[in-house]
Amino acid sequence: MDKFLDDMEREKPIRFTSQQLWIATDNFANLLGSGGFGAVYKGMFSNGTMVAVKVLYGSSDKRIEEQFMAEVSTVGRVHHFNLVRLYGFCFEQNLRALVYEYMENGSLDKFLFGEDKKLGFQQLRAIAVGTAKGIAYLHEECQHRIIHYDIKPGNVLLDAKFLPKVADFGLAKLCNRENTHVTMTGGRGTPGYAAPELWAPFAVTHKCDVYSFGMLLFEIIGKRRNLARNVPESQEWFPTWVWKMVETGNSVELMMVCGFEDKDKDTTERMMKTALWCVQHRPESRPSMSIVVKMLEGALEIPTPPNPFPAYLMESNVVPNNNNNISSSTTWTDTYLFTGTGNTFDGSTATVIIIKVVILVYVCCKRSQIQSSNNVCPDSQFLTLTMDKFLNDMEREKPIRFTSQQLRIATDNFTNLLGSGGFGAVYKGMFSNGTMVAVKVLYGSSDKRIEEQFMAEVSTIGRVHHFNLVRLYGFCFEQNLRALVYEYMENGSLDKFLFGKDKKLGFQQLRSIAVGTAKGIAYLHEECQHRIIHYDIKPGNVLLDAKFLPKVADFGLAKLCNRENTHVTMTGGRGTPGYAAPELWAPYAVTHKCDVYSFGMLLFEIIGKRRNFDSNLPESQEWFPKWVWKKVEAGNIVELLIACGFEEMDKDTAERMMKTALWCVQYQQDSRPSMSIVVKMLEGALEIPTPPNPFATYLIGSNVVPNNNNGSTHTSWTDTSCDWESSSMVARSTLACATPVMRKYGIEMAST
Repeated sequence: MDKFLDDMEREKPIRFTSQQLWIATDNFANLLGSGGFGAVYKGMFSNGTMVAVKVLYGSSDKRIEEQFMAEVSTVGRVHHFNLVRLYGFCFEQNLRALVYEYMENGSLDKFLFGEDKKLGFQQLRAIAVGTAKGIAYLHEECQHRIIHYDIKPGNVLLDAKFLPKVADFGLAKLCNRENTHVTMTGGRGTPGYAAPELWAPFAVTHKCDVYSFGMLLFEIIGKRRNLARNVPESQEWFPTWVWKMVETGNSVELMMVCGFEDKDKDTTERMMKTALWCVQHRPESRPSMSIVVKMLEGALEIPTPPNPFPAYLMESNVVPNNNNNISSSTTWTDTYLFTGTGNTFDGSTATVIIIKVVILVYVCCKRSQIQSSNNVCPDSQFLTLTMDKFLNDMEREKPIRFTSQQLRIATDNFTNLLGSGGFGAVYKGMFSNGTMVAVKVLYGSSDKRIEEQFMAEVSTIGRVHHFNLVRLYGFCFEQNLRALVYEYMENGSLDKFLFGKDKKLGFQQLRSIAVGTAKGIAYLHEECQHRIIHYDIKPGNVLLDAKFLPKVADFGLAKLCNRENTHVTMTGGRGTPGYAAPELWAPYAVTHKCDVYSFGMLLFEIIGKRRNFDSNLPESQEWFPKWVWKKVEAGNIVELLIACGFEEMDKDTAERMMKTALWCVQYQQDSRPSMSIVVKMLEGALEIPTPPNPFATYLIGSNVVPNNNNGSTHTSWTDTSCDWESSSMVARSTLACATPVMRKYGIEMAST
C-alpha cells in the first residue's frame, strides 16, 4: 500500500529540481528542437523513462510565467490518449522547464514538409482523426473548456506507432463551459493557422481551434504547406484550390497531384469537405470538434460547404455571389442539423473587412506600446506571489492525501449520511473554502478487501479527467479511517429517479443522461493511456449534478489494463446480478465489452423507467428486455410506447434507444458495439441495423436451444462506424452457469 500511494503521488505533475533535470538530460546535451518559446532536450530518468524537457526563455519574466502557467494549468489537469502527457515541471530562478513524455517520431510537420514523406494515406487520415479527438476532448469533455489557440503540424507529436498527441499548450486558456465567448488580451496563434477573429479586437470562441484544425487538415491532405511558391499559380494557396475543385465537382487533378489512389477518393473528398467547413469565416458556421470527428470517421453525411473565403482572398476583384443551398451562416448542432439561410458576400462585407483592418492596425500599435512599457518595469514581486499561489493550486489539482482529522471536521464528525451499502457509507461534507464533498468511508470483511477497493478507485478515477466521470478530490488512508473524497452531486444517483416516486425526469433529459453516461464509459475504454474497465455499470453508479448532468461513479471493482490486451483474466466474479454480463459469471477471460452489456441493461431501465425485472407486472412484461425484443422483432412498439409514457414525437428516438440496448446485450462479446459506436447510435449519427435476438442462447421455459434465423447472429463492429461484417453461427454456449437474475426468472444457460 505504501508503494501504491507513492506511485499515485507521481501520477500528478511532479515538481523537479534543476539538479534532477541537469542529470536526466546529461547537462542538456541532446537538443531536440528550439523556437521562440525556448528549447527542448531529450532526457532519461534513472528508472528508464524517456522524457522531453522544454526549457522556457523569453523577452520577459512575465511572458515566461504566463506560458508556464498556461501549460501546467491545462495539460497538467487533463488525461487523454491524444494529448501529450506532462510528467512535471521545474520553476527555479535559474531554470523554468516543463517535463513531457518523449515522442519518438517528433512532430508531424517533418513528415508533411520534409523529405521523409513515408506516411501513407491511411496513416495520415488516422493522425487527422486522433488529433481531432484530442481537441474535441479539450473543448467538450473536460470540467473546464480548454482552448488551445495554436493548432498546427509542429504541435502534433507522433509516438513510436505514429499515434498523434496534441502538444504545446503555451497559449492555451481555461474557460467556463457556460461562457460562449472569451475576451482576448492579445493576439494568439500562428499566422496561416490562426482564425481571422484572433487578429481582431473582438471576443472569440473555441471555434478558433476548429479553424486552425481545418488549416492543418488541408496540409495533411496535400502533404505540403498551404502556401507554396514553387507550384502553378492556381495551386499556390492550397485551401482555395481545394475549394475550387470541390465547387466544380472535379477533384481528379487534385488527387493526381497529391498522389492519392482511386480507392481513397471518397475518403479524400470527405476530408476536403470537412476542412472547408472548419475554415468558414463565421465561427458559428464551423462545426464543433466532436462533429468534425464524426465527419472524418464517416458517421454522418457532409453537405456541400459554402465558399469559406471572403472576397479579399479570391483571385478576382469581384465579390463572389454565394449561391449554395447551405450558406456560410450555417449553424451546426450536436444533432447534425444544418440551419441558416441567406448570407452572401456583397459590397458591405468588403467595407466591414476594411474597417476591421484599420482597427487591427490601431490595436497592434497600442499593444506594442503596452508590451514595451511592461518590459521596462515588471512587477516582479507580484509575479512571484502569483506563481507561488498557482503552484499551490496545482498541487491540489490531483488527488490529495487528507488526514482523518481534516475529514472529521469537514463532515462534522460524519453526521450527514447520504447513503450506505456493502462497501461502506457516504457522508456529506464541506471544506473551509466552501467546496461541497461526498466522503466515502470504506469498510469490509477484511483489510485486504478494503485495500483492493481503495487501490481500484484511486488508481482509476484518480488518473483520469472527463466531464461525465465523478471527480476524486482525494483520499485518506490511516489505521482508523480509509476514505475517498469525491465531488458532491446534488441530485444523487439515477436509480431514485427511475424506480422511486420522484419520476420528474422527462424523456429528453433521460436520453441526455444515457448519452452522457455512454460518453464517460467510452472515454474509459478508448481515450485513456490505459483502458479502464468499470465492471459495475448500473443506475446506482450514475450520479447527477445540480443540472442533472450524469457522471459515472464507484470504481471499486474497476481494473486498469493495457490497450493492446484484448482479454483480461478474472480472479473472481465481478459486477451486480442483473447488470453483469454472462461471461463475468464464468471462469473465462473477459473484455471491456462486459461494460457495454451492463450499459445495455441500464439503458433498458432508462427507457422503461422501471427495474428490468418486476414480478408485479403481467407475465409478458415481467422481464423488460425480453418484452422490448419481442416488440422490436414484431415491428410493433406502440403498446410499449404507451406503457412507458412516450409521446408520438419521441417514437423514433425511443426505437433507436431500444435497438441500441438490444445490440449492447448481445450474448457474444464481439457482437456488441464499442462504446464510441454506442454514442453514435444514440446520437443518431449512424443507422442501426435490426438487432438479432440477444436471448436466443438462453433456454426460456424449454430444454431445446432455439434456432436463430435472424441471419446475422454474430456481427463484428468496427470503429469506422459504418462497416458491418456478419457471419452465420449457431447460438450455443458451453457455459453451464447463470446469473442470479436469470435463475430467478427461470432462464437457464444452454449447455452442449
